[in-house]
Amino acid sequence: MSASRLLAAAAALVLAAVLALLAADVRAWRDTLRADDLRFQLAPPPAPDWDTSTLLPSGLSRAVLDVDDDRALRRGVAAFRAADQARGFARPRIRGAAEAALAAVAAGEGPPAQASQAFDLLAILAFSDSTSGRRATPVERSLSAFENAVRRDPENTAAKYNLELLLRLLEAKGERRGPQPAPGPRGSGRRGAGTGTPGQGY
Repeated sequence: MSASRLLAAAAALVLAAVLALLAADVRAWRDTLRADDLRFQLAPPPAPDWDTSTLLPSGLSRAVLDVDDDRALRRGVAAFRAADQARGFARPRIRGAAEAALAAVAAGEGPPAQASQAFDLLAILAFSDSTSGRRATPVERSLSAFENAVRRDPENTAAKYNLELLLRLLEAKGERRGPQPAPGPRGSGRRGAGTGTPGQGY
């Protein structure tokens, strides 16, 4: 066999080995995400990290599955849950981390449905701050985030319900509001009205 054929055969073997390892890494990611999702739904905090060990550099299999946006949303939802349950002196730090994680998803280049869910959770946090004496926040921040959630994904029924409820609350208080341009994906605070189960749909 000529040297060129030997090199081609060796290259083919190497490629086959790499593809086999990549397939194993892809399965590992899928299994880990599925298992960590179940842990998040059923187990008490702390939340899982939605990370796995890979045979090849993890960036390869993450790129194949395009999971980075999914993992960011999952971690944002976990941060929201931690912020909602936080008490005491650690509360501001935990809630700030939740806001930062969700704002990154909302401003990212992932699917619109993911950005919409992040905006919805940011609005819930902001609404709670607007009604608490701990950290007064203008209710317009919550309203703007809900509008952004609906704008990014008109099929997000939870966000539409939350937006409608907030508008009714404002109208009942004599504060009529119409659609407003959103200043950006920032928010702050705790749980708002009529949210359903945080994290559904990811």
